[in-house]
Amino acid sequence: MDGGGRLGRSIATRLGSLADAGALWRAERSARRRAAHGLRIPRGIGSSAAIAFMLACAGTGFVLGGHYDAMRATQGSLPDMLARGFGFGIQHIGVSGNHELTQDEVIQLAGLQSTASLPFLDPKVLQARLAAVPMIAEASVTKLYPDRLLIDIRERMPYAIWQQDGQVQVISEDGTSIETLSDPRFLRLPHVVGPDANLRVKEFATLIDAVPDLKDQIRAGILVSKRRWTLKLQNGVDIKLPEVAPEAALKAFAAIERAEGITKRAVLAIDLRLPDRITVRLTEEASASFAETIQQKIKKWGGKA
Repeated sequence: MDGGGRLGRSIATRLGSLADAGALWRAERSARRRAAHGLRIPRGIGSSAAIAFMLACAGTGFVLGGHYDAMRATQGSLPDMLARGFGFGIQHIGVSGNHELTQDEVIQLAGLQSTASLPFLDPKVLQARLAAVPMIAEASVTKLYPDRLLIDIRERMPYAIWQQDGQVQVISEDGTSIETLSDPRFLRLPHVVGPDANLRVKEFATLIDAVPDLKDQIRAGILVSKRRWTLKLQNGVDIKLPEVAPEAALKAFAAIERAEGITKRAVLAIDLRLPDRITVRLTEEASASFAETIQQKIKKWGGKA
């Protein structure tokens, strides 16, 4: 038994020695090759590569599994998260120049996210978004480190209401459409109707300002054939103005109106297009009554009706 045991240990020892010699030979050969090619591989490179591989697998699974998108939606991008961690989150937002728009509306229109950070915020992007809003004529965005943002805008002020093809828009002084009429507070503004009427809204406003006695009675101005105005009164009467010198014709009529109250009678339209006369179109009832009166006067004078 002892002889067999000693023999086994002797064989194992020799095999171990051969394995160690083989490993040593392979190591020396690798060293000679690295020396021959000028390569020096740092110790631990294999472990580092294995760790990097595991991290890459974990990162890939994190992205493909939708976890990164979910985190970005709630926390923002990784640079933004790091910047906020260092105290560069946006904590204070100042808005100036707004009159019709509220501060919250301006911030929302700028597309500013709560997850944004000051270093990675592009002011030009916010300015472009705001400038694309019809209500806003100009916008500027300023970053004040570490955590403040200033937004200054110049609004297009609602100047009139423009109606065309069934659409009613709130427009600025230069005729730019700001928004669809939805707020009743804008009903107080001058009302123009027809193609290109928005481009001549200042002309219409000047025209009705010249006759303060009639201004409150004027419901809208209709631009006819892009040439002349017809005024629609609150009671439905139309006043047709000439293409040339409409303001003078309207002022002359206003003086007559103060004395005679023509628009308060049974008339449908008043035509001021002829410089030497005023033409009045009566309602059907008034026209029939007027015709009957004329017939009676003719009979009274001995004529034939």
